[in-house]
Amino acid sequence: MFALTGESEERLRLDQLLGRSSTAGFEIRTPSRFTTLPGDSARWSIGLLLPRVRAIRNSGLPYSLNQDDLWASRGWNGAITAGAYFHYGPVRALIAPTAVSEQNLDFQVIPYPQQFANPPRSAWANPFHPLPESIDLPLRFGNRSRRQVFPGQSSVTVDAANVAFGGGTENLWWGPGVRNAIALSDNAPGFPHLFAQTRRPWRTRAGTFDAQWIVGQLTESAFFDTNSTNNKRSLSGIVAAWSPPGDSGLTLGVTRLVMAARSGASFPVGAAFDVLRTVGHPFTDSTTRSSGRDQLFTAFGRWVFVPAGFEAYVEWARFEEPLSLQDFLEYPGHSEGYTLGFQWAHPLATDRHFQLQGEASYLEPDPSLRLRPVATTYTSRSVPQGFTERGQTLGAAIGPGASSQWLAGDVFARRWRAGVYLSRIRWDNGVLFEPIVPKFRRQDVTLSAGARGSFTWHGERLSVDFAHAARYNYLFQAFVLKPGLAGGIDLLNNSLSVTLSTPVGIR
Repeated sequence: MFALTGESEERLRLDQLLGRSSTAGFEIRTPSRFTTLPGDSARWSIGLLLPRVRAIRNSGLPYSLNQDDLWASRGWNGAITAGAYFHYGPVRALIAPTAVSEQNLDFQVIPYPQQFANPPRSAWANPFHPLPESIDLPLRFGNRSRRQVFPGQSSVTVDAANVAFGGGTENLWWGPGVRNAIALSDNAPGFPHLFAQTRRPWRTRAGTFDAQWIVGQLTESAFFDTNSTNNKRSLSGIVAAWSPPGDSGLTLGVTRLVMAARSGASFPVGAAFDVLRTVGHPFTDSTTRSSGRDQLFTAFGRWVFVPAGFEAYVEWARFEEPLSLQDFLEYPGHSEGYTLGFQWAHPLATDRHFQLQGEASYLEPDPSLRLRPVATTYTSRSVPQGFTERGQTLGAAIGPGASSQWLAGDVFARRWRAGVYLSRIRWDNGVLFEPIVPKFRRQDVTLSAGARGSFTWHGERLSVDFAHAARYNYLFQAFVLKPGLAGGIDLLNNSLSVTLSTPVGIR
């Protein structure tokens, strides 16, 4: 079964750079769209999905980016995804639950200040995001190990001419990013949703079109607040992509998500058209009563130059609706975020290629904060849980108010790959000057270097990734070394990830 991040996705992108695979439909990725079931051409088929097994160990701190149902805590963590598929005529089903285990060993956190908690919140809730810029993003998921089973990458799809309908809990990846997708990614567990989408990219004289419309239900984590009436939220979204008729390597697209607070637990079918409604301006106009909704808009582009083995991509986001056209032209960067990236492939031998990739994401407050209120990205005044699912960010893995840079070089052969990478993440920098941050304010930054590789034998792929990281000024903590000189709480973390999968059945 196709994984939205990892080696299968990277090899597919490499094939696109080399002209061996089409780029059509790549900006709207789900496991069901990119997994070819055995017997798809037959009237019916049924069978087992071979398991994908992951083990992650973090020595000093949790470090979990794009791990879908798994939160990689400190200590050993594991996840197994397996199940079955079914295909009958126009109906396709993937039943792929995920079982996870998280050791969750002790590490330092800053508890949510209970004496000021109004409304009451869990001690594990994020202390840097009280009301009004609120988000359900616990620093730690309790103080015990966790074992859970999620519906995982499950879905049912019904094909009808050029359109497909269905529902599932599989993760959705919208946009061209490799490490960070601003709207939707596999950083959080998949949420139950219904969808309508193009069955396959629709080719016309005006170009190639692809689209998906969803309505889903988001769930609060068990470590946010004590109010049981607001545990569910609705999420309505649409993504559309277009490639011009003269250049199939160029893809342009837009996305919009609208999240709404709910008091009931029933599935929010009626929220499907929220994506077409305004949500107001809760950050700019504090006198306006909240609509109970919040939104995220992105525009993206990806350009693949096959003769050069090169691609460049960008995704730009705006978290608040403009007040007017004049407001947008005067403050185009207000509440914005972006991701920029590139990849380049160069042949080394007949079946061996070198790939260089780089990506930078910026979700920190923009300069308009000097003149008007700017919220921390992914937080919300209208919906206290923000853009999260079960305590993890729906979009970019680096989370709210953060920025990152990534550079990697890999050699790919038919049966193996080997590479190294460098990474820098500045965490949640939007809250650096909030009152809870200590007086001697130092930005919280992780620098890491890693090596990764894989080997495929008899259809099974073993992938290994090891990273050594230093986190400086952990949770913005600093102290005075001597007059005029401050230091910080610096921590080290070694992260080892091992994955066993079956790289077959990819579209």
